[in-house]
Amino acid sequence: MTLTFRIFIAFCFIATAAAQEPDAAKRTPIQTKMTMGLFGILGADMEYSINGKKLENFRDFKAVIYPLGDPEAARMIHESEEAELAFWLFLVGGVAAGVDVALTFKPVPFVNVDWIDRIATGSVAVQISMVPNVIIGAIGSSDKYNAVQRYNSLVRGDSKTSLAPTPQILLCQSHPGLGLGWEF
Repeated sequence: MTLTFRIFIAFCFIATAAAQEPDAAKRTPIQTKMTMGLFGILGADMEYSINGKKLENFRDFKAVIYPLGDPEAARMIHESEEAELAFWLFLVGGVAAGVDVALTFKPVPFVNVDWIDRIATGSVAVQISMVPNVIIGAIGSSDKYNAVQRYNSLVRGDSKTSLAPTPQILLCQSHPGLGLGWEF
């Protein structure tokens, strides 16, 4: 009786574990598409979809990438999420700082109309605060793109999926040398 019960429990455990583990053959690569935004000059962004369903937020990306069990892709998508949060914090903080500068400080005379000069001074403060915002946004977007490319590489079964530098033997002009190369 005890042996039968143990076999039954083991069978149930194996069956649920097999049901929870997604089959690697069922995974499909994530399709990427670049959108050019307004007139092809403003708002360029990447669109991601899998099996025709758009991946719109980080919850969707995590649902696709985390079950793969790859720590590098999971780290990149997590860092991308953190960078997007920092992007929005800098954006809101920069606009608030611009409004604060416009309302608090006496503006530099630009057209000698007080409210126009205040708006100009505030917009300069917002533009200055946008510099780190653009950099952080680019880092976050590139981390997301790299996580998707790593996921696609692992799903396709490519053997070279490491972002770590690999040592290489280089042939210089007069002697062999050592160097580092990155393959994705």
